[in-house]
Amino acid sequence: MIGSLRGVIDQVMLPNVLVVDVGGVGYLVHCPTDLLSKSSLGQQIKLVVSTSVREDAITLYGFENSYDKSWFEALRTTQGVGPSLALNVLSSISRSELVRAISTNDVALLKSVPGIGPKTALRLIVEMQGRLAQFAGMEGFTGSFGASDDSLVADLRLALGSLGYSQDQIRGAVEKVPPELSLEEMVKYCLKELSV
Repeated sequence: MIGSLRGVIDQVMLPNVLVVDVGGVGYLVHCPTDLLSKSSLGQQIKLVVSTSVREDAITLYGFENSYDKSWFEALRTTQGVGPSLALNVLSSISRSELVRAISTNDVALLKSVPGIGPKTALRLIVEMQGRLAQFAGMEGFTGSFGASDDSLVADLRLALGSLGYSQDQIRGAVEKVPPELSLEEMVKYCLKELSV
C-alpha cells in the first residue's frame, strides 16, 4: 500500500485529479477540489495517500494531512458511501461544516452534496456521530461538537426519517419522548405523537 507521495505536480486534471511525478513515474491521485485549487504545475507536493484496491483498479486518493485522510476513511466506510462519494463530501463542504452538520443533524447541508439523498444523509449523521470524538485531538480540527444525540436517539431519528417524516416533525416528536424507553417504545411513542 502507498501511504504518502512526495513529488512534482505534472498535471492538474479537473474535476479532481493530480498527476504527481515521483522519480519519473506519474501517479494519478484523486484529491478534494480545495487541494486542487491550491495546486499548480511544477509545484513540489507531499500527499498523505489512501489506496483503494478493487479487482479492476487501484485508485489513489491524496490529502494535505492525516486529518483529511481520516475523514475520508471514516466517510467511505459508512454504508452506501464509497470512496468517490466520500471525496465528493470533502470537496463540497469544509471539515468544520461537516462536523456541525453531523453534530446538529443538519440533513439539508449534507443533501447539498451531489450524490447524497435524504437516506444517505441520515445514515451519515447516525454513523458518524459516534466517530466525531476521534477527530477532536487531531491537527486540523476546527469545530466543536455542539449538542449531539446519543446513539439511541440518533437511531430513533433515522427510523422516523426512513418513514418519511420531516426533520421538523422528528425534532418535535423526539423532544417529547420520556427518558429510559427502549428504541421500540420510543418509535411507538413518536408515531403516536405524530399521528395527532
